[in-house]
Amino acid sequence: MPIDRNGGQYITANPQQPTQSSAPGIWDIDEQGSAQAAGRWPLPPNVVQRSLRFNSADSAYLDRTPTSVGNRRIWTFSIWTKLSGSFDDSFLFAGSVSSPPYVLAGVTGGGALFIDYFSSAGVLGWRKVSTSLYRDFSAWYHFLFAIDTTQGVADDRIKLYVNGSQITSFSSSTNPSLNVEATINNTVIHNIGRYITGGYMDGYMAEVNLIDGQALTPSSFGQTDAQTGQWIPQVYSGSYGTNGFRLQFLDNSGTTATTLGKDTSGMGNNWTPNNFSVAAGSGNDSLRDVPMNYYSPDNGLGGEVIGNYCTLNPLRVTTATLTNGNLETSTGNTATKVLATLGMSSGKWYWEFSFTNIAGDGACGIATGNSSSTAHVGNDADSWSYRADGLKGNNSVVTAYGATWTTNDIIGVSFDADAGSLSFYKNGVSQGVAFTGLTSGPYFPAFGDNASGASSTLWTNFGQRPFAYTAPSGFKALCTQNLPWSGTITTSGTFTGNASTDGPFVYLNGIPTAMTINGNAVTFGTQADKLSNGFKVRSSSASYNASGSNTYSVSTTGNQFSKANAQANP
Repeated sequence: MPIDRNGGQYITANPQQPTQSSAPGIWDIDEQGSAQAAGRWPLPPNVVQRSLRFNSADSAYLDRTPTSVGNRRIWTFSIWTKLSGSFDDSFLFAGSVSSPPYVLAGVTGGGALFIDYFSSAGVLGWRKVSTSLYRDFSAWYHFLFAIDTTQGVADDRIKLYVNGSQITSFSSSTNPSLNVEATINNTVIHNIGRYITGGYMDGYMAEVNLIDGQALTPSSFGQTDAQTGQWIPQVYSGSYGTNGFRLQFLDNSGTTATTLGKDTSGMGNNWTPNNFSVAAGSGNDSLRDVPMNYYSPDNGLGGEVIGNYCTLNPLRVTTATLTNGNLETSTGNTATKVLATLGMSSGKWYWEFSFTNIAGDGACGIATGNSSSTAHVGNDADSWSYRADGLKGNNSVVTAYGATWTTNDIIGVSFDADAGSLSFYKNGVSQGVAFTGLTSGPYFPAFGDNASGASSTLWTNFGQRPFAYTAPSGFKALCTQNLPWSGTITTSGTFTGNASTDGPFVYLNGIPTAMTINGNAVTFGTQADKLSNGFKVRSSSASYNASGSNTYSVSTTGNQFSKANAQANP
């Protein structure tokens, strides 16, 4: 059987165990990866391939009403999620009707993980609210809720876990009564991504499981990667029970209960998707952004590589509002600059964006972490832009560059961080090299407008869905899988403070686990939050966030960003 190794079209079936007749010859890692991307070579069973994006403005959610009663005392809910930082309560899972009784599980607007149960009389039956806050929006969390009200020890009846570790400190804690039966696994409507008619989720979900009749531990759903130390998914191998299910969101050929909402556990407990889209373009809610890295070639098409993707950064905005999984923004009524979550110090990178409304001088480009969020892109010394009027700008100096562009034009950006060159494309046509000498990274994708009294809107694509135009040869999507394996975490530097509890975000390319600011020890969750890619100052005190220059020093670190889980504080 001859081998056609062009475009990944070399296996005619998807064998669970490739044979000499179905996959002859010797396959190198790139060839295997290309075949996997084309669906013609089996992926390892624990590889999470897709996520589903939830946008509260779309009222997106899934629902199911069981036809049979399962175990209402004992169950486990496991979910991998990447939060978007809407700062409103986001409900992950609910078993409810239009009035009590109901079970609600989610993340508060302040970032605490919680689960509540109210009885039919509207009386609080149980409540757990974590002391730790979950305000890291650049990576993925694994949340696990294990309920067993038959346990004799009251504190053992509800167990919550994050990234494999049990939560033991709660700001509010009310244990269930012995053997109480709640609404999960009853014949009432169950929701994923909302509570009855509100509390819609903002963010992403992947690998969602409910186990009916067992209270399990994280090891049933995750494992520590032996090479990286990262907590990553593994396939649950036990029984699911009457109402158990597994949602992988693999079939994006439609938005029905038998496609996008299909239960792949074998139990047939499908869920009905509501207000999602799988149509090509910026509205596509089926994405490659997932909670683990897995090798696959990047051919510049977008929507190929499996890993945690770059988004816009909600921890570094002023007037802008981020939506749709932090891939879209409304810039607000003043000059503003929105930066992305992934910094580029080496490698070759490509991304796309399009303005759907331009109120002033729309612009895009790159910026350093020192760039002001209230200055237009290209209007300060630390940002470089291509503007809608065709000019390029840096430090408020603009010169002739390329074609003008307007709403719905798709602008591609390629940044060669090794050579320090920045180029732009209008609807697939190169406008040439705009800037050179940019070798003092990290640099971040940057977007903005300088309108006063009006707001612009735009969408971005960093490769988590197919690009409109193929990236230049050798340029890759902004995904943690594509980052250098042995990157460096920054351990000292300065930042410009603002004397606010909404302090600066500082990119480190990894997790700080012990640090000082201005010589003062930091308690995470109080003076600053540790993050998968750096830290966020949370104090207005001059000891930690003085107006003007502040210094920081990191004494110990965790994983670099490419191998990091989203972080808890404290």
